[in-house]
Amino acid sequence: MKPPLPRRSNLFLLELILAIFFFSLAAAVCMQLFVKARSLSDQASLQNHALVEAKNACALFRTHSGSLEALQEEYPSSVLTAASLEVYYDEAWKPCEPESSLYTMEIRTDASDYEGRLVLGEVSVSAKEELCTLTASSYTAQKAGDPSS
Repeated sequence: MKPPLPRRSNLFLLELILAIFFFSLAAAVCMQLFVKARSLSDQASLQNHALVEAKNACALFRTHSGSLEALQEEYPSSVLTAASLEVYYDEAWKPCEPESSLYTMEIRTDASDYEGRLVLGEVSVSAKEELCTLTASSYTAQKAGDPSS
């Protein structure tokens, strides 16, 4: 009596199972790559918004000669302390009250230099971590009749 020959359908099923296994493994790797790319894209978008707001604040710092009181008029819901101004933003990067904020921009003034005519400042934007920091400076020309000239 002859031994039974292996069925071709068993080999086909085994080959099909292996192909499905490798395709599912490749799909899992691709999904991880897409999730990582999305995460990097979200982080880059967040840093871009923070940089735009910090650049705007630096321009206003220069325009207002480094005066935090004048800057507070530009950001009505901000909080002014002795040497800094804190501006709060919601998830859409709109200025908001501190209670409903997700992001914080802090504008600090450092010491003046060159006989008090150069005002140095630092603008930092943060969420749970610091997103960006820029430095700003403003030169204030002396007024006519100023005795320190």
